[in-house]
Amino acid sequence: MRRFSTASVFGAALLAAVPALAQDEWEQQVQKLIERAGESYSENGYHYGGFTRTGSLRDGATERVTVRLGSNVDNQLVGVCDTDCSDLDLILLDSDGDQVDSDVADDDVPIVSLRPSRDGVYTIEVRMIDCDENPCRYGIQQFIK
Repeated sequence: MRRFSTASVFGAALLAAVPALAQDEWEQQVQKLIERAGESYSENGYHYGGFTRTGSLRDGATERVTVRLGSNVDNQLVGVCDTDCSDLDLILLDSDGDQVDSDVADDDVPIVSLRPSRDGVYTIEVRMIDCDENPCRYGIQQFIK
């Protein structure tokens, strides 16, 4: 499955925005980064897949969130984090808890991918590896093709 580089993810503008709520500066940063990723994915034939998650984690903390992925669809789950974060990791687990993909590179734009053969509920483990000013905000958005 083809993954997009950090440069291509950031080289674009709006596709699907996170709902605009009362946001602080860091939440706004995360929303803008997701919007930029959306444009890059749109240019490559993807569209918003229905899942967006935003949250905050302290340095070294982990959180798990679930997502439903449809069968025979290329899914790209893109993570971003605010400017106080320099390393965010994503690990994708199936319903049995087995790892099906991960992005644990030393960067702040992890991408996990899957084209499941059947519909299912998956778990995304979000790891805030390096956050300079606690808590750091993050976002995850699903793109499908």
